[in-house]
Formats: sequence, C-alpha cells, structure tokens
Amino acid sequence: MFNEMVTKDTQWAVFSVLFVFIYFIIHLQSIFLAAIGILMILFSFPVTSFINEAILRNTYYSSLHTLVIFIVLGIAADDIFVFVDAWRQSENIKLIRNDVRMRLAYSFRRAARATATTSSTTSVAFLANAFSPIMPIASFGIYAAVIITVNYALIIMVFPPLIIWYENCLKDRYCPYMKKYNEDKVINIAEE
Repeated sequence: MFNEMVTKDTQWAVFSVLFVFIYFIIHLQSIFLAAIGILMILFSFPVTSFINEAILRNTYYSSLHTLVIFIVLGIAADDIFVFVDAWRQSENIKLIRNDVRMRLAYSFRRAARATATTSSTTSVAFLANAFSPIMPIASFGIYAAVIITVNYALIIMVFPPLIIWYENCLKDRYCPYMKKYNEDKVINIAEE
C-alpha cells in the first residue's frame, strides 16, 4: 500500500518539474537558462546515484528515494534564483557594471555563501537520518544529503559560466520582446 502511494506521488513529479520550468522561464526571462536549470537538477540524479552506490556503497534504493525530486526542485530553484538575483544586482553597481569578471566575482561571493548555508543545513539534516535503525530511512537520508550537495556543486560550478555565455551570446537575440522589456525596465528605473 505504501509503495502504491509513493508511486502515485511520484507521478506528480512530472507536473512539479514542468511547473518549476515555467516559473524559471518567467523569473529568469530565458528559456535557455530555464532549461539549463532543469537539466542541472535532473543531472544531479545520475551523479548522486554514482556517488551513492560506487563510493558510499549505499546500494538500497526504493520508491521513497524518488520523492527526493520534490526537495531538490525547491532547493535548486532557490539556489538559481539567488545567483541570478545577485548577477542582476551586480549590473547596478557602477564600479563593476562593465567588467564581467568583477560582476561574476561579486555574484559568486554573494550567492555561493548564501546557498551554501541553506544547502548544507538541509543536507546535514537529511544526513542525520543515516543513524536511523530503519534501513530504508537511513538509506534515504544518505541519498538526500548527497543529492543536495551534488546539486549545489553543479549549480555553483556550471551555472555561472553559462549565464555569462548567455549574456554575451544569446540574450536579446532570439526574443525581441525581452529586449524591449529590458529596455523599458531600464528607462523606468532611470526615470525614478
């Protein structure tokens, strides 16, 4: 009965991923960055499985483990939003506005520290389940702790260079509406 309920809940994962993808598009104002965000979340699963089974020798995997998608979606989305907001804020600092490396350093310092705090505390909280005498709970705790850490590492290492590449090569190129929207936004800020 428990496995049937978990299977039904897992079916909601597709809806959740789609919802987060749409929300990424709205907040990030880019289909490319939204797709990269979702791909990093999904790619954290095979990396975690490798670490979990090959390195930690935690070979037990149940349908309970698949429910970690809901946790990872929320934490990863938060990490991405924090980085993108720091990147956008760096554009308003006159000293670094025209220097991509300085903007990246500013954004990375702000975002990496904040997201490291939230990711590490959540990861350690799940790792506490490793001491459970109930083996499926202990295995799930280890798996969740590893996937949160892997996802944080992927976002911090992969997302910053891709956002710079996006800004230099793709931004405003394929979506003229976004270019007009961003220009109007700058004009409105300047008028205030």
